[in-house]
Amino acid sequence: MRKRLRVMVGMAVAGVLAAPVAVLWVHVTHPRDEDGYLAYLKQYGNRQSDEPLEVLPPTADLIAEGDAACDWLREQPYALWRQDPRYGELAVYRRYLDQIGDRSPRWGGALPDLDSVAGGAWNYLCAADRELRERRRNPFAPQPD
Repeated sequence: MRKRLRVMVGMAVAGVLAAPVAVLWVHVTHPRDEDGYLAYLKQYGNRQSDEPLEVLPPTADLIAEGDAACDWLREQPYALWRQDPRYGELAVYRRYLDQIGDRSPRWGGALPDLDSVAGGAWNYLCAADRELRERRRNPFAPQPD
C-alpha cells in the first residue's frame, strides 16, 4: 500500500513539474536574438519592395517597439490544443494590428512599419512566447484520413 502511494505521489509531482519544465525548455531553445531581429527588419522592413532598407531607425527605438509587440503577445492566452480560428497565427497578428491602429512607430512614418516590427519581434525577440501561443494538434485526436 505504501509503495503504491509513493508511486502515485511521485507521478503527481512529476505531472506538476512537467509544465514548468516544458515552458523553461521552450525558452532555452528559443533565445532572444536582437541581431537576427535587426537583420530581419533591414531585409524585410519594406514590404512594398524586395529591396532591403539601406538605413534603419535608431536601434534602441526598434528594440523598444519590438519589445512592446512582445509584451502584447505575452498578454494573449496560450493556444495549446485549441483549434478555434481566433488562436491561429494570422488571427493573432490581425488582432495585434487592429489594436495598435494607425499609431506611428517611435521613429515617425519612416520604414520599417509596425507590421514588420511585430513579425520580426515575435520571431527573434520573443520566439519562445510565440511558440507557446501557437496551436498544436491534439496528439490523442484521431488522425484525419
